[in-house]
Amino acid sequence: MHGCYKLLKKELRNVGFNPKKDRLFSVGDIIDRGPDSVKCLKLLDETWFHMVRGNHEQMLIEAYRMGPEHSFWKSYGKWTKKLSKSELADWVKRLEDLPIAITLAVKNGAVGICHAETHGRNWRKSRDKFESINVMLWGRRILRNKPDFRVKGVDFTLHGHTPLRQPQWVKNRYFMDTGACISNTLTIVKIKDLQKEYKQRCKTP
Repeated sequence: MHGCYKLLKKELRNVGFNPKKDRLFSVGDIIDRGPDSVKCLKLLDETWFHMVRGNHEQMLIEAYRMGPEHSFWKSYGKWTKKLSKSELADWVKRLEDLPIAITLAVKNGAVGICHAETHGRNWRKSRDKFESINVMLWGRRILRNKPDFRVKGVDFTLHGHTPLRQPQWVKNRYFMDTGACISNTLTIVKIKDLQKEYKQRCKTP
């Protein structure tokens, strides 16, 4: 999303999102680059909005810990000047409380969500390991190397982090970052549509 709040609202209207009955799950990186990082942060107050921590949320957390000399404040973090010290501290705490990964129970199965990519061959065994955190926040090997195995423990997984011209499957991993703040294309997909697509196009013997 990267601060593209207006684009998000537009795409939610396009897919017929109903906040009274639907839920929105974000793969992270709701801040930086785009024009409305603060508005995007306020999505965390909505009961229908859920997200995993992205590497840009992690960068803000680490810059806050390290102090005002960190390079983040002069690059990605310029938008934080709109916040008071107490507001910034509160948002950092909220971001620290975000999960690195979510296992989403869906009809007839489960979906794994983390920002960058999966770590290991089994979602449920690897997602909570300390060594998985860095990969789930920063990794780019899956798209580069195209491993020839599916992740076990969930039906499929969802990721952002690496901008693509269009969403891409790597076995049962779905990468959906289409570079909203550059391409003006924000990808929102319904889980049930992905379930159908995965069964039709990706689930080979």
